[in-house]
Amino acid sequence: MLKEVTRPVWGLDEFDKNIVTATHFGFTPVATPKITEADFQIASHCEEHPHFDAVEKAALIRHYNEHSFADLPHPLGIVYRRPTIKKRLPGYSLHFIGAPTGIAEATLIRTSLSMLAEEGYKGLRLDLNCIGDKDSISAYERELHNYVKKFGGDLSEPLRQSLKQDIWNLFKHEEEEALEFRSNAPSSISYLTSQSRIHFKEVLEYLESLSIEFRIKPDLLGEKNHASHTVFAIRGFGKKAEEELTLGVGYRYSRLTRRFGMRKEIPMAGVTLFTTNEAERKVYKTLPKPKFYLVQLGREAKMKTLSILELLRSHRISVHHFIGKDKLTAQLMAAEALGVSHLILIGHKEALDGTATIRNMQTRAQDTIPMETLPLYLKNISL
Repeated sequence: MLKEVTRPVWGLDEFDKNIVTATHFGFTPVATPKITEADFQIASHCEEHPHFDAVEKAALIRHYNEHSFADLPHPLGIVYRRPTIKKRLPGYSLHFIGAPTGIAEATLIRTSLSMLAEEGYKGLRLDLNCIGDKDSISAYERELHNYVKKFGGDLSEPLRQSLKQDIWNLFKHEEEEALEFRSNAPSSISYLTSQSRIHFKEVLEYLESLSIEFRIKPDLLGEKNHASHTVFAIRGFGKKAEEELTLGVGYRYSRLTRRFGMRKEIPMAGVTLFTTNEAERKVYKTLPKPKFYLVQLGREAKMKTLSILELLRSHRISVHHFIGKDKLTAQLMAAEALGVSHLILIGHKEALDGTATIRNMQTRAQDTIPMETLPLYLKNISL
């Protein structure tokens, strides 16, 4: 996804299997941002939660500013090992920056599923919900207050006081009374602004194009002071398969960028993966060096791109791409600069026909082949 970057910025000399998997989808490995006292202050208005970690997001935004990541081509995908401080679950963080559309959530979800599957987790499933933008969240909060006012007369005093303190506490209590009461609570999806509704629809279209099964979980709301739009959780079973685990949680956190004094919000979405298979990590000294560049043009082609990347990754074929970019010129210029031997072209026709066009960069000769034969075709190209 990126052009050349300097080692002092990224600061990595080795890469484990999960990091390499993420690079197939365009994520660039970076050094883990260090959490400072300033990050805790920036996120002080947000509640502490192991799955919705505002402090870590604040550290990433500060890291982004200090190392001038804004000067790099966007959308920008980055991946790193989670900061190791007390009470913090181990794992990985992936971020997709600069893309206001559903491609950000789709890329994070597809990459996360691949990383978790590679680690041996089974029975992976996706839960998601949408709380929309700031106006959507405000409208939903008002409706929750109306719901409690209208139907909460028989609630116990402790629960009533908790909801009076913060209406979102309704989704934090796990006692039977709270579970029963919130089962009939209004859904946040019903109060999305038109723009938020369009965004969520696009995310769902991407998931359907990827054949990823999901279920809508109305009580998956995130942390109201910095999370927004689509909130998702990936659940599954480890090798012991005794109980289902929460393996990943993702959402947009663009609102936090304003806390750093920025004039406008930067579109930022991220997912945190909670993985513990430390003993099985294989370390690589170098990253794959792709010889091909995947070019997509048009909405249908973009919808297909993530499935193509997963197909190639499963055959251990790495390709350059700029998945968040729509303009053909920018993609072709990047391919020229990288000196790849062949282009993989996916346009409107190819997306509908289930084909791919392979173009030789030197001779300009090209072949159009069925998508399922693409891995074998690329492996047989003499480089």
